[in-house]
Amino acid sequence: METNELRAVVDWMKSTDLVEVAYKKSNRGFALSSADSAPAPSAASFPSRFVPVAAESVGVFQWAAPGRPRKTEEGSFVAEGDELAVVVAGSGAARAVKSPCAGRVAKCFADAGEAVEYGRPLFLIEPR
Repeated sequence: METNELRAVVDWMKSTDLVEVAYKKSNRGFALSSADSAPAPSAASFPSRFVPVAAESVGVFQWAAPGRPRKTEEGSFVAEGDELAVVVAGSGAARAVKSPCAGRVAKCFADAGEAVEYGRPLFLIEPR
């Protein structure tokens, strides 16, 4: 692919909320990611007594890694660093969603099998 063609794709990507794009035709293709440059979700948009937990990648939300039981429910208590769920990317890699603090899970915003985007709120934690 020519540089000017890739530049047009990058410019288009910047005008959207996409953080990853991949293209393949025959034996030619490319993959681009801007996840490192994406802004972190703002906690200011949530009530101050809650700590938001947002998706750190694009993928499919699952309550637990394959073969593991679901541990997170609204109202359950969690410790800092507890795995709340996983986001499975298109490549099959699972990225853990961890609690940033100890507290109670006040709200769950996603369901198993649901596609999530980078920065989408998944949980609200009410700190202890």
